[in-house]
Amino acid sequence: MIIVAAGDSFVWGSELADSPHGGPGGYSRKTYSALLAKDNEYVCAAYPGNANNAISRMAIDAISNHNDCFLIATWTYPQRAEFRFGNSWSSLNSWHTTEKEFSQHYFKYVGDNEYYEIYSTLKEIVYLQNFCQTHNIPYMFTTADNTFYCHENYYRSKDVSLENLHNNIDWSNWFWFPAGQGINETLAPRGFYQWAVENKYKTGPEFHPLEDAHRDAAKLIRSKFDELVEKFNQQNQIRNSLS
Repeated sequence: MIIVAAGDSFVWGSELADSPHGGPGGYSRKTYSALLAKDNEYVCAAYPGNANNAISRMAIDAISNHNDCFLIATWTYPQRAEFRFGNSWSSLNSWHTTEKEFSQHYFKYVGDNEYYEIYSTLKEIVYLQNFCQTHNIPYMFTTADNTFYCHENYYRSKDVSLENLHNNIDWSNWFWFPAGQGINETLAPRGFYQWAVENKYKTGPEFHPLEDAHRDAAKLIRSKFDELVEKFNQQNQIRNSLS
């Protein structure tokens, strides 16, 4: 089985010792997604700074090019966005972009709207989920940050459009990180970065969790990952017996 990992810098492995650069082939083999792959072939479809629509786009491109694959997608912060400029894609966020003039207008008139950010993220999640289900591709979703899941704007507004998207997500295929040590466990489940910070794992100068956090994250995720792989194998056996 080929393990395909989609996400942003956390899945790329920025600041990990074996990630020498941010270009092609420069991703780490010490991230939690790579560690989950073990001896399986590993394909990194992540990139630093990716927005959620970039994550779904790159995930679909990767899984469409590989047979017998399992997708691990880690969603990122809702305030990022990806657009196509000429012949290339560019992910925008409030702290870095190559399209500065466009970015200034975007974050002034559109990107400062937290409702739109959350709606767009939920839409990308449903989009990638449905693609995987339609093409019988096993997958597991997790996240770096839980804003789209528990942001006050979502719970305060109870908007029908947000609610409809939220209710169409199969949450059984998700792994959520637990609250950190000393944190009220009744609070919303965490993303990878929140969990690492709350548990005081070491980070690099650019605040990416380092090897210890990825190693322990892989241990936490392992049982859910194995469960979903086994579930898919059983479903395939049933399909084959009926064909």
